[in-house]
Amino acid sequence: FHDFRGTKKLDETLEKMVAYPADFYKVVSTATTLADNVTMIKFLARQGDRHSLVGMCMGEQGIISRVLGVRAGSVFTFASAIAGEETAPGQVTAQELRNVYRIERVDVATRVYGVAGDPVAHSLSPAIMNAAFRRENVNAVYLALHAKTLKDLLTCVREIPIHGISVTMPYKEAILHHLDNTDSHTTKIGACNTVVRAQDGNLYGFNTDASGIVRPLERRLNTLEGARILVIGAGGAARAAVFGLKERGSEVYILNRTAGPAKKLAHQARARIVKRADLKKLAFDVIINATPVGMGNTRDTPLQDKEINSRYVFDMIYDPGETRFLKLAKERGAQVIPGIEMFAHQAARQFEIWTGKPAPWDEMLRVVLLALQERSNRSTSSK
Repeated sequence: FHDFRGTKKLDETLEKMVAYPADFYKVVSTATTLADNVTMIKFLARQGDRHSLVGMCMGEQGIISRVLGVRAGSVFTFASAIAGEETAPGQVTAQELRNVYRIERVDVATRVYGVAGDPVAHSLSPAIMNAAFRRENVNAVYLALHAKTLKDLLTCVREIPIHGISVTMPYKEAILHHLDNTDSHTTKIGACNTVVRAQDGNLYGFNTDASGIVRPLERRLNTLEGARILVIGAGGAARAAVFGLKERGSEVYILNRTAGPAKKLAHQARARIVKRADLKKLAFDVIINATPVGMGNTRDTPLQDKEINSRYVFDMIYDPGETRFLKLAKERGAQVIPGIEMFAHQAARQFEIWTGKPAPWDEMLRVVLLALQERSNRSTSSK
């Protein structure tokens, strides 16, 4: 049985099917919400002991049931032999189920984590986090949670249950109202990118973006104390950079297209504002691009070459791996820090918060660089 429109009346459908003797009964629905996975998993748990069931949800939002359905009561699941030969919406390859999600090791003790946002289809987080769990022998699985509403996400967190979330857009600020407590970084920045579900069900929020910015710099500079750092932007990423750097004692300057947000951030963090016209006269230890300018295949850049007077240039954008801004910085003699390092470092900090173990940083960086290269190769071959 396949329902291509939703997930409903599963028990009624099965009761009709069992009137006909069969080795297996396949009940497949379509997930239009994350909570539909909860419905499917509870159905499998109820009926799995009575019948030889195969059940899952189709669609991008059905990944939870495809990975967790087997432990709930589904005899097996479905996957495509190779990418591009999927036979149902949301189906993943057998290689991905085995190598990324380690489906053959998923059991009742497996802890569930995920990246939640809208959209999340192209997120690199499942690759990097599942690799870290594998390397450190952590019994956990990390899924992409396409949450169209925050209410839907929180229902899934409670019911599956999900033990931790990497929160992405558009929920980094909205989720604050649903947390039982937050760390100081989250409070200052006004955004949460990491959630822990405690044993009592309470939700605790953290922000690891600041770690993602500070750690790559600390690997290169002897100290951030007194370092002159220019942050371009005044949004969420910039706030994480400014507060993280101020905490390390850096002398932080802010450049933004609009004055209002820059003034507010500068006042809150006790940072300084600079005008673009003054850049050619100023020198910095580090320039950080905390804006989306340069993302994708665009040739846009937040600064012109003559405005780049810095020992290091750090671009938070990680796709493409080398932005035009970083190329200009190299031409100016600066050492560059690609955004993928921020991504990997903030993910490493999330791993540490969730597991209490040191993160396998080198492995996480290796995996995410490989994933980016494969994505680039696919993009090139499709042109």
